[in-house]
Amino acid sequence: MKRESSLILMFLFLLPGLFAQNLPVMTSPKIINPNNINQIFPNFHQPVNPYNPNTVSDIQRKNNEMIRRDIEEFQQHIEAEIQRQSVIKMLLENGFASQSEIHDTSCYQNAFIEINQMLKGEIPMNLGRAVFLVENAYYEDSLKYSDYENFIKKKVELCNAKIREEKLDSNDNLVKNITVFRLLTDTMKVKMGGKIINSYPVLYDYDDYRSEINYDSHFVTKLMQSGIGQCFSMPLYYLILAEAIGSEAFWAFSPKHSFVKIQDDNGDWYNLELTCRAILSDAHYMNNSYIKSEAIRNRIYLEPLDKKNSIAQMLISLAGGYYEKYGMDDFYLKCADTAMEYLSNSLDALMLKSDYETRLTLTLANLFQAKNPEMLKAISPEAYKHFELMQSLYKQIDDMGYEDLPPSLYARWLEHIAKEKSNSENEKSIFLRPALKK
Repeated sequence: MKRESSLILMFLFLLPGLFAQNLPVMTSPKIINPNNINQIFPNFHQPVNPYNPNTVSDIQRKNNEMIRRDIEEFQQHIEAEIQRQSVIKMLLENGFASQSEIHDTSCYQNAFIEINQMLKGEIPMNLGRAVFLVENAYYEDSLKYSDYENFIKKKVELCNAKIREEKLDSNDNLVKNITVFRLLTDTMKVKMGGKIINSYPVLYDYDDYRSEINYDSHFVTKLMQSGIGQCFSMPLYYLILAEAIGSEAFWAFSPKHSFVKIQDDNGDWYNLELTCRAILSDAHYMNNSYIKSEAIRNRIYLEPLDKKNSIAQMLISLAGGYYEKYGMDDFYLKCADTAMEYLSNSLDALMLKSDYETRLTLTLANLFQAKNPEMLKAISPEAYKHFELMQSLYKQIDDMGYEDLPPSLYARWLEHIAKEKSNSENEKSIFLRPALKK
C-alpha cells in the first residue's frame, strides 16, 4: 500500500517534465486600446453604459419627447372635448351659428327687409323687384336694377306694338296675356319705328333644368341674358312681363314644376306651359305629374297664387340662395317662418324647416355619437326634442299629400308635355275668340 502511494507521488511529480517539450510557448498578452477595438473586431458593438453622462442625456431626451407628445395629445383631446361641449351647447340653445358673424350677408339681409316690407304693405308689391332682389343678393349686389328695368320695358313695348299692329284691344286682359305668351313661345315680327324687329322664343334648358351644374341656371336674369330657362324661371319671367304690361296672371305648381295660369272672360282657367309652348288642362297635370288626391284636397298643387303669395314665395328662393352660399342659420329659418305667415300653401316653407331640423338632429346625433334615436334620447333629452320636431314636420308634409318625384319620372313628364303640345296644335285655340281677331 505504501509502495503504491510512493509511485503515485512520483508520477505526479515527474509528469510535467515528461510533456514539457510538447507544450506551446506562452507569450504575454497584449493590452487592447479601447479606442481601437472596432479596428480589431469590426463587428463589435459596445454595450450602452448607463453611467455614461452622454448616454443618460440621450435616454432622458427621448423620455422627455415621449412625455411631451403624450401631454400634447392629452391637451388636444381636452380641447376637442371642450369644443364639442361648446358646440352642443350652442346648437341646443340657438341652433346653427349665424353666418353674418363670418361672412358679409348684408345683401341678403337688405333683400329680406324690402320683400318683407312689400308683404306687410309698407311699400307697393312688385314681383319683378322681388325677383331682382333675390338674384342680386346671390350676385352680391353686382346687378344694376336700371338695366333690369330697361330690359323688361323693351319687351313690354314689343308686346304693345304687336297689339296695336294687330288692332287688338290693349285693355283686354286676355289679349295682353296671350301676346306675352306669343312673345316667349314663338318668333314674333313686330313693326316699330318703321322697322321690323324679330323677337325669338325662349328655349328650355335640357342640360341643367335642375340647377345641378350651375345654381343660377334657374334665375330670371340668367334667362334674360341667355334666352334659355326652365320651369322656374320661365313662368316667373312671364309673370314679370304680365305685371309690367298690366295683365292678371298667376303662378301655379305641380310636383317639381311650375307654370302660369290665366283666366278668360267666362272664368275658365288655362295653364300656359312655357317649357313646351303649349296650353294644358289641369287633368294633364293630375294624370301625369303623379299628384296624390290628398295634395289636390289640400290645394298644394294646381292652385293659382296671387301676387302676395308669389312674393312670399320669393323668400323661399332667398333662403335657397343663402343656403347655397353660406349654409343654414337663423336667417334661413327667418325666411321660412316669414313666408309661412303669408303663404296659403306652406309646403315649401315646411320643407325648408324640415331640412333645417334634419341637419340639426343629425349633427347633434353625431356629436353625441348616438347611433339611433333611442340612444340620443337617453344621452340628451333636449337633443331628442329636435328629432321629434323633425318627425312632426315630416308628418305635416306627408299629410298634405306631398310625394317626392324622382328625376326619371320628371324626364318622362317632359316627354309627355312635348306630346301634348303636338296634340294641342291640332285643337281649337283659345286665341280664336272675337276679342283677339283683327
